Amino acid sequence: MTKWFCPYCWYELKEEDNVCSNCGADLSRFSILSYDEKLILGLKSPITQNRMFVIYVLGKRKVSMAIPELCKMLSKEKDTYELLEIIKAMLAINREEAKKCLKKADLKENTIIRRYLEQNGII
Repeated sequence: MTKWFCPYCWYELKEEDNVCSNCGADLSRFSILSYDEKLILGLKSPITQNRMFVIYVLGKRKVSMAIPELCKMLSKEKDTYELLEIIKAMLAINREEAKKCLKKADLKENTIIRRYLEQNGII
């Protein structure tokens, strides 16, 4: 049996739903979004591996409109590997914006993150 999820809030839906019963999103508008906009929505996936792939692709594509969402994730995310992937993506997209976000997030408590930032001349 196939399961359907809202691409905006990841709430489980019925296949025939046109509007998300959780967030109210018009699901018919999803098809007109750009690939990069759809990727940014993927950052909210509850599946870690999906988010990691999306973060990687956003960094490779240098999607500047992803910076605000990635920056928010720095404050919320606790998984070191995901944090590293977010940092790498942000640095690939816009090094100066990444530095600003990293200063706000203050991740120096995490030894692995601190070491990575030191090795890459961020702190």
